[in-house]
Amino acid sequence: MPILARILRERGLVGEDQVEQAIQHQVLYGGRLGTSLLELGFITEEGLTQGLARLYGVPGATVDPREITPETIALLPKSLTARFKVFPWKLKGKTLFLLMMDPQDHTAVARISLSQGYIVKPLVVPEFRMVQLLRDHYGVDERWRFDDTYRPPVFEPVETTLDDAAARFEWASTRDEVVEALLALCLNYFKRVAFFIVREPWVVGWAGIGEGMERGFAASLRIPLDRPSVFRDVVRDKSVFIGRLGPEEENKRFLKAIGKRLGTAALFPVQVRGRVVNLVYGDGGPGGNVRGELGELMALAQKVPRAYLRIIRRRIADAREARQGAPNE
Repeated sequence: MPILARILRERGLVGEDQVEQAIQHQVLYGGRLGTSLLELGFITEEGLTQGLARLYGVPGATVDPREITPETIALLPKSLTARFKVFPWKLKGKTLFLLMMDPQDHTAVARISLSQGYIVKPLVVPEFRMVQLLRDHYGVDERWRFDDTYRPPVFEPVETTLDDAAARFEWASTRDEVVEALLALCLNYFKRVAFFIVREPWVVGWAGIGEGMERGFAASLRIPLDRPSVFRDVVRDKSVFIGRLGPEEENKRFLKAIGKRLGTAALFPVQVRGRVVNLVYGDGGPGGNVRGELGELMALAQKVPRAYLRIIRRRIADAREARQGAPNE
């Protein structure tokens, strides 16, 4: 079992079943295990912070928003906070109390200490709290919360054969590798493809490849699920859409963002245990149509949830094995 999970379990803060549910959540939505435990309601922020403090051997910080001042925010530029995922909390003399998710990131500590001239004292906070702090005070987009912590995402816009795509689904060991295989497969059917993560009340753009899909463009896309759109329909009905997007305002806004002027498009869901977790959009370019028959693609896309579940089972098995082999603390 991951060390943090073992610490929390031995303190009676979470159970083994809760850890395993959190592992599934983490595979599907990225982020750290503690974030999944908290989002699922299995642990409090206080309990998670205590576990992180024990894990890293540094004090945990309970952040009071009233203690955050514009003067403190100005101590570090956005470029540093966004790169290292850190937040300046307090300054006493030349000592900067720095909130961190990973106090063992010595590169971050050294860089801030040398470039800013402070003596850095790290304090640990949970990932979700850092997401909020960087978003609210530095305007750092919170999409990084969905990062696959097991491997940095590398999306290569290279078309692959159907057999190769099927093989990639079988050996993938992370969510990102599954997504890369799916996007490469879709290039056999579309000129451009965008992959979305479904997290109520939003559909969040994650990756895109193909004609005009510059790196990072898909991540700029976000569609609300509380307003009418083809995205909401596909999530709600768990259905496949092929055709022209309707006149709803969210559809118009999306089409304008991607420069789609004419032609048809396709949108289909990825379901895991009856819940839509991803959406995949494909089209024939700004003015092109998609194929009317996508049955072969839909059949191959069923390998995506199977790959997710295989990865989840493998990580749960690894966690159980680690727990059984770990010495008592």
